[in-house]
Amino acid sequence: MSGGIRLKKLIMVFALLAACRSTTRTTTSTVPAPTGNATGGADAQAAVRGFMAAAKNQDLQAMGALFGDTYGAARERIGRDELEKRELIMMCYLRHDRYDVLGEAPAPGGGRAVAVSLSYKDITRSTSFDVVRGPENRWYVKQFDINALQDICSRKG
Repeated sequence: MSGGIRLKKLIMVFALLAACRSTTRTTTSTVPAPTGNATGGADAQAAVRGFMAAAKNQDLQAMGALFGDTYGAARERIGRDELEKRELIMMCYLRHDRYDVLGEAPAPGGGRAVAVSLSYKDITRSTSFDVVRGPENRWYVKQFDINALQDICSRKG
């Protein structure tokens, strides 16, 4: 997909999410991550909130419980070393002092697109998380638009 088409698609998602803004909530608190063998979130926003809390707390286990796809948690199919490398990279891009869930909208394939605004020091950026339903009706963060958060990751802590 070309960059221009992807940008237009992202703009359309944010426009749709802006229309839904009245039903969204702002948060800076942490959300409990799944415990024990439980993985995924109860819904799309719970998965994103847990993922954001895990990234802020640098909790690789909690991130691994929420990162996945329609088959469930990625930690069940990706080797530990590879998963930890991916999680450490994601933590860099998801660094934040606070974040706001702007809203969510249906995504292709039955998933949800969850728009999030992150603030880190004097930088505020928005990104979209692709969240999908997995086994046992649990929700997993499949991916997010990492390009929108590059200057957060490159910012010296």
